[in-house]
Amino acid sequence: MDEKDIFILRKLYENKYISGEELASSLNISRMAINKRIKSLKALGYKIESARKKGYELSDKDIIRIWEMKDYIQSSNLFKEFIYLDEVDSTNTYVKQNQQHLESSTVVYAERQTQGRGRLSRRWVDLEKGIKMSILLKLLLLDLEKIVPLTLFTGLVINRVLRKYGVNSFIKWSNDIYLNGKKVCGILCELSGEVEGFGSIIIGIGINVNAKSIPDEIKDIATSLKAETSQDFDRTRLIIDILKEFEKEFPNFETYGFSHFRDEYKNFCINLGKEILVNGQKMLCMDIGENGELVCEKDGKIVEISSGEVTIRF
Repeated sequence: MDEKDIFILRKLYENKYISGEELASSLNISRMAINKRIKSLKALGYKIESARKKGYELSDKDIIRIWEMKDYIQSSNLFKEFIYLDEVDSTNTYVKQNQQHLESSTVVYAERQTQGRGRLSRRWVDLEKGIKMSILLKLLLLDLEKIVPLTLFTGLVINRVLRKYGVNSFIKWSNDIYLNGKKVCGILCELSGEVEGFGSIIIGIGINVNAKSIPDEIKDIATSLKAETSQDFDRTRLIIDILKEFEKEFPNFETYGFSHFRDEYKNFCINLGKEILVNGQKMLCMDIGENGELVCEKDGKIVEISSGEVTIRF
């Protein structure tokens, strides 16, 4: 999608109807060229109808407003670039493959992911009208110990924004947001580069937003914001609000680490006080440590968990 396509989408979004003649005149191209671009946009999934003597209409306006995203990025003190993709295997994979050409603090968004991944290489089921994006952070010192705190920090930011929207969401350590006992958001942080040297951390974020129904294969464990609240969410506004909150708090994270956010995180962490399974071993989750580790009791001994497969026994 190029700038002319974005211009057409913006005009369609801002108007009930707009004629091909007006679009052609604004872009200084032919009506035939406009017709071709409209067909291409429809092939990408945009719901565009045409009415005689009225022009074109965008009948489904639940789209990512790329122009607003770019305006926000230009005003941001942290984020440097916004890349919109119609379809990709996974935004994290795209960032990994292209990071040498991307600036630090680039945001990559995809409307569709064909091979989205969760932790332990699990498949992320791609629901329509969700949010799938990755944030690239290039760091002078790459440290494995940054992964868990940064994952927790990102989850806290997203949970905070959702609650400002009136969503009664909670955090499941270390990388999920839950709503009414089901997963509504997953976060996947990955290292790319030399450990203890120059490299990158890629933060992948997947949020189920406006999907009306959930596939049978995951309906017992996953949900969407709309399915639980019966509300339609403005996905563009939600992305911008998450990035703004991330940008506002990231200097505190860099300066003070996760400990600065620990108390707030604990208030919304559903693991605390629960019996959990860590890689199949039964433990009692007692606390969250200064660096985001789970503090558990197992057979009368205190165990700190920084990674692993954690299941809550409700």
